[in-house]
This record gives sequence, structure tokens and C-alpha cells, in this order.
Amino acid sequence: MSKKIAVIDGNSLMHRAFHAVQTPMNAKDGTPTNAVFGFLSMLCKFIEIASPDAVICAFDAGKPTHRIEALAQYKAQRPPMDEDLRVQFPVIEELLAAMAVPVVKVPGWEGDDILGTIAARDEALGYETLLVTGDKDAYQLASELTRIVTTKKGITDVTINGPEEVLERYGVTPAQFIDYLGLMGDSSDNIPGVPGIGPKTATQLLQSYGSIEGVYEHLDELKGKRRENLENNREGAFLSREIATIVRDLDFELDLESASFPAYDAADIEEAFGKYQLASPMARVLALIDAKPEAPKAKIEVAERLSGEAAEREVERAIAAGELIGVAFVDPEQVSLFDEGATAAFATAEACVLAESDEALALFARIVREGAFAALDVKADVHRVYPADTALGALVTDDEVLTMNGFDLGLAGYVLNSSVSAYTYDSLMEAMNGASLPEDDGDADRAALRATAARLLKGELEEALDCDGTLAAYRDIDLPLVAVLTVMERTGAALDVPRLQQLGCTAQAELDELTSQIYDLAGESFNLSSPKQLAHILFEVLELPPVKKNQRGYSTDAKVLGELSAKHPLPGLMLTYREFAKIKATYIDQLPNMRGIDGRVHTQFNETVTTTGRLSSSDPNLQNIPVRTEFGRKIRECFVGLNPGELFLSADYSQIELRLLAHLSGDEHLVAAFNSGADLHASTAARVFGVPLEAVTPEMRSRAKAVNFGIVYGQQAFGLSQSLEIPMAEAREMIDRYFEVYPGVRTYLDQTVADAKEAGFAETMFGRKRHIPELRSSNGQQRAFGERTAMNHPMQGSAADIIKMAMNEVQRRLAAGGFAAKLMIQVHDELDFSVPPDEVEALGALVKEIMENVVALKVPLTVDVSWGATWAEAH
Repeated sequence: MSKKIAVIDGNSLMHRAFHAVQTPMNAKDGTPTNAVFGFLSMLCKFIEIASPDAVICAFDAGKPTHRIEALAQYKAQRPPMDEDLRVQFPVIEELLAAMAVPVVKVPGWEGDDILGTIAARDEALGYETLLVTGDKDAYQLASELTRIVTTKKGITDVTINGPEEVLERYGVTPAQFIDYLGLMGDSSDNIPGVPGIGPKTATQLLQSYGSIEGVYEHLDELKGKRRENLENNREGAFLSREIATIVRDLDFELDLESASFPAYDAADIEEAFGKYQLASPMARVLALIDAKPEAPKAKIEVAERLSGEAAEREVERAIAAGELIGVAFVDPEQVSLFDEGATAAFATAEACVLAESDEALALFARIVREGAFAALDVKADVHRVYPADTALGALVTDDEVLTMNGFDLGLAGYVLNSSVSAYTYDSLMEAMNGASLPEDDGDADRAALRATAARLLKGELEEALDCDGTLAAYRDIDLPLVAVLTVMERTGAALDVPRLQQLGCTAQAELDELTSQIYDLAGESFNLSSPKQLAHILFEVLELPPVKKNQRGYSTDAKVLGELSAKHPLPGLMLTYREFAKIKATYIDQLPNMRGIDGRVHTQFNETVTTTGRLSSSDPNLQNIPVRTEFGRKIRECFVGLNPGELFLSADYSQIELRLLAHLSGDEHLVAAFNSGADLHASTAARVFGVPLEAVTPEMRSRAKAVNFGIVYGQQAFGLSQSLEIPMAEAREMIDRYFEVYPGVRTYLDQTVADAKEAGFAETMFGRKRHIPELRSSNGQQRAFGERTAMNHPMQGSAADIIKMAMNEVQRRLAAGGFAAKLMIQVHDELDFSVPPDEVEALGALVKEIMENVVALKVPLTVDVSWGATWAEAH
């Protein structure tokens, strides 16, 4: 009976996978799993292509004794195996056992020899063999029944090679391949070969003389250095061939006739792969037996379900008893004119209340006013009774929202790990309990399960935050901000629409003029939005030198256009065109259409999007309006006070991250510079360039400013040289000099990175952690990114915490002081208000006092406060 057996060179595939999959991946216990992931990806891809009847995996076992005895330096130059790779071998063996894949290891022999032996046994049985390896030595084993499978690129692009492919690729037959290796040697394995004989020469010699013996029999036909090298290295050639020859008669037990694949149970796969959180490979392995992963389900007991009057009484009872109420809303999947609205569940200690539409909203409004509750996304749920549009009636007041007692489950998950892409009931249940929610039976059942889970998760998340040391960051900073942001989103921002429309007309006229100029310079019209057509104009029509190439051809990105603008005016005009076109499309054209019924723009502020702790803004993104360009400032001129006559007040932290660097590092010179009130960048320039303060030139100050801010973001010499357009050596010298004059900064940053590497995370002054798996990556670029992140997080994350703390206190004082002014927008280190003229002085003083004193540092926090009729004038 014919049979196809696949034999995997485990060491070869694990090494290739480890270096190919550089994304940091870890199991729950911290064990790296990137090589395991890559190995399984290659294995599954191969199985999907080849459909073998059996799969066997071979691994090296100890040092290759017989080869080292013959050649002492064999593989001696290889560095020790990376520890992150070494610890993954037991993991892959465990997973292969779950897949019922026999693993063969023979002490003192390499995986190649096991592959060769199995191939020989298969051929004796008339079986076809597929040897899966990245080692070219295996090509000597190719035959009519044995073929070699290698990865051509990455981890999933594979090729299958028989005798014809070996001959086509190397110009020698599989039988000649050991002679080929013997002649040219193998530097990766320290096999000497013959000096001066490379692949091309080895092929020529074997094509002419057939074997190494043939070469030496005809040595007199050769001339010059080639003959001399062969004469002087005869012993090395034969020894190298011997070392490269794969042994095909090892003694080990393996029943090839009964071996089969797949022969595993889904339950074994789910248990083994689930242990290492390998969901994607698990799904692919299960698909090979037409199974799907069965996610473990949490055991959640939903209490007695109540509705109507009984429901109202239960909510009253729970509020009076001070119980936590789990809240969940489920919207109908298909919206129609006849929908009765969302289904809501309110889980108490004794029952689960179910309600719909207006009844559900009325019950929830009461819970917001008087009770304690937990929900996945508190802000989103509160907006059901407090819409983010002032034209829509609210069932609760600003003060009731600001004083509500809600626990935000998603936000708690975010504080525990800000790198997760989404915070859902299933992801939180998986993180806390290792199981997802049970299957539901419709909207009401889904709401009941979620509300019940909310009560359970609140306690578990609170305990996890406490154990993690991040409870204070959640409880004192992020959670109070939920209410502040909810009120801000309802407040919204006002637009001067006629001015925006006029700006649109001006922008279109400028775009038309730019288009005309570009066409004139190009000598023809083309699609300005097409990178391909622009590349044709730049590099073929105008014959400008290409700067870099990507998968789609020559790049025309902003950096390339910037470089080319020094050689021709068209690239510079394209940069201006792109800026105008993007701002016009994103803001001028869209903002009027994004207003609510009340005519205001109601952006959404997100607390769980960035990894740093900073807020983000969406629909529309008001944090992304350019502020350093004239066109961007004109957009800000269209934002005005909420009511006629009101002013726009802006309060902005000055150099907060640099001040935090001074505080956290404690560098005496940096602290002194800030405390003196002098111009920091000029002071830095004076110290770095070794000149008196009065001798600092604008260029010196500009360069010092770049270094100051670059240090905060972990910028190295290459980045600084690019930003300042100076040689690398000069940039490196500036950075070295910076650390000489501020030695405490160097010490602090080095210690911060060292601590982060040991702990796996960096943290802010207030205990907010950012987990950085890249710090343990074997890839240098990934690791360097992790180090920059570790340096930056204490400053950027602490700045984010401070502005959040200021927002919480400002909102509290606005309400307590009876101000009519409203907090509308937050942009990184800036707070923006709409304020009546008679309050502007008092509000400016209040906000400045709060922001500058919300935390005590070794250096003063400085806030710039200004106001005007528009957002632009307030700067």
C-alpha cells in the first residue's frame, strides 16, 4: 500500500520560526511562544498543501558525537542557543504529543540523520517521504520517493524539491550533493571544504568530473590557484564530505506502517494549546479534523428573572440595601421602525430584573441617581439616559452624572493591560476566569448573563487591580474621569459654519491653483491622489532620482517628497497639496455634517484606546487638527464659544514632559534650570555647546530644543540626525554632551530601562503600568523600540495622569463654584472652555491654580492661559 510520510526537522523549523516571528508572544506564565507559533504555522501550511498520511518529528539530542570526533571544530563557532528559544522546545514537544505526532530523538545524533534513516526505511517499504527542513544538506536525500520541503520566504511560503529541482537549482544531482558540500564546505557548520571553492566552482568541477574522486583523478587538468588549493586541502575535502554525509541507518524504534495523521482528539488539542493561549494555531489544527475550538464557558447562575412592578420593587430594594447592581443593555441586531428599543438587565444579589425601552431607561436613570452599579462601558450606557446631544432630553442631570457610583469593567481591564485591542465581556471573563460567557437564548437571556457577569467581574477586577498595584490609578484617576467625559461629550463644541464654508471655498481655490501649477511643472495632467501616477511623473517624466522602493514601486511618501523638493519644485507643491486636500476632506467638508441636532460637534473621548494612558478623540478627532500650520489654525478659527458672546479659553501645560523628566531624574542641573525660570532650551544650548547664555544663537537653541524633546522620547543619534538634518556623528556628539551636562538624566533613563526589563513593564508616578514584551525580544529593532517605550512612558504616562487629575478637579470646582463656563475639549496637555466674558478672569485664575498644583514636583508646573473669540485666538 502506498503511503506518504512527512518527517519534520524540529530544530531547523524552530530556529527559522524563532527568527521569522519577531512579534513578542507569551503564555500566561510568561513563557515565550513566538517560535512555537511560527513552527505550527509552517507545519499547518505544509499539511494543508501536502496532505501526508503520517507526520513524524525529529529533534537533535545532545552534541553530534561522531561528527565532533571527526572534526573538533564542527559547529563550535555557533553561539549558545537564545534562552527564549530554548524554553520553547519542551512546549512544542508537548503540543506535538497532543497532536499524536511521534517525536524521535537519538542521543549523539542530529535531526538530519533521523530524517535520512526514516527516508531509507520508507523507501524500503515503497512509501513516499516528504522531509520538512531548512537545512540544504537534506538535498542529498532527494530521490523518486523522497522529496525535500523547504520554506522559501517567511514561514508559510514552501517549496517541494525532488531530484529535478535539486539539479535545476544547484547544477548537481542529489548523489553528487555530498561532494558539492565537501568541496565548498559550510561556514555555518564550520566545515572547511576547499578554500577558494564556492558554489559555482564546485558545480563546474562536479559537472566535469562527477565526484571528488573524479576531481582529484583529473587534478593535472586544472591550473593556478584552484589546483593549488585542491592539492593542499585534499584531506579537508574528503573529511568535509564525510561530515556532511547524512547517516541513514540509525537504530531507533518507529512503527512506520501503523503511523497515521491526523489521529488526535479535539479535547487534547484544546487542553494543550489553550494552556499556552495559542488560539489561532489551535483553530487550524482542529480544522484538520473538521472540528472547531470549543471555548470554555463560565458557570454563571442567573437569579430569578423579574419584570413589571416586581422589577421596580427589586431595584428599589437593591438601591436601599446599597447592593451593587450589574447593568447590561442589548440593542436589537436589526433596527426597524417598530423596535421597542434596547433590552436591559439589572442583576442584584437576589434577582435579575428585565426591562425594555422607556421602562429600562427609567430604571437605569434611577440607578445612576441613587445606586451603585457595574457596566462594561459606563459612559456609553449613561448616554442612553443622558444623550450626547443637548437637543435631546436627559433623564439625569449633570450633577447626578458627576456624582454617580459606577464601576467601568472595560476601563478596569484597560488599566490592568493597556495593550489589549478590545475590552469585551468575553475577553474580561477569559482574563479573569479562563472562560467566556455561556451561550445565550436571545436578547433577554444575553442581557441577563452580561448583567450577572458584571456583578461577578467587578469584584474580580478590583482584586486584580489591587494585586497589580494599579487600583489607585483606576479608582482615583481614570474612573472619576468617566463622568467628566460623559458631561463633556454632551456639552460638545460650537462651530462657526459660515466661516467654515468660506474657508472651504478658499481652500478649493488654493487646491485648484496648486493643481494647475503641478500640471504645468509636470507637462501633463495626472491623478494627484495616485502614488503610482505621481511616481511616473517624478521618476520617469522629470527623471528625478528615486529615494526608496516599496512593494508597489518607488515611494512618494512625505519624507521622499521632502528630500526631492530640494531638487525640483513639484515635490514641494505636492506636499502642500496633500496637506490642504487632507484637511479639507477631513475637517472643512465633514465637520458641518457631523454636528448634532443642537448644531454642536460632539466628539467621543476614549479612555481605553492608547497604550500610554492618554485620551484619544474620535467622530470627529478634534485632537488631530494641525496647530503648527496656517491652514490648521484657520480650522481652529471656526470653533467658537457655545453661546453668543462667550469666549474660548485655553489652558495648556508648558513643557510638562520635560519638567517630569527633571522631577523623575532629579538631575540637579535640569531641576535648577527649571527652578530659575530661565529659558530651558537656551540654558541647555549654553551647557551643551559650552558658551555663555548670552552667546546662544537661535540655531543653537533650536538644536538644544530638539535634543531636549528627543531625550524624552528615547531618540537616538539616527533620529536626531534625521530631524536636524545633520551627520550622525554630530548628532551622537550632541547627545553624549547632553548626558555629560545632565548626568542624572542618563542614570535615570538607564535605570528605568533596566527596571522595565526585569519587571516587564514601565510605570508612571501614579502606578499606571505599560507592559512592554518587546523588551525581551531577540530582535534588535523590537528590543530598541521597547527600550524607547520604557524611557518615555514614565514621562508621557505621568503627563496623561496629571491632565486627567486636573480635569477631575476642574470639573468639581466648576460645579462647586457655580460657574456657567463649560469644559468642552481636551487635547493632550490642553483644556478648552466656553466661558461668559464676566467669568473669564476668575475661570482663568481658577484653572491655572488647579492645573499647576494638582501634583507637587521638584520643579514648577507652568500653565499658559489665554482666551479669545475663537479657538485659534485663545492660543
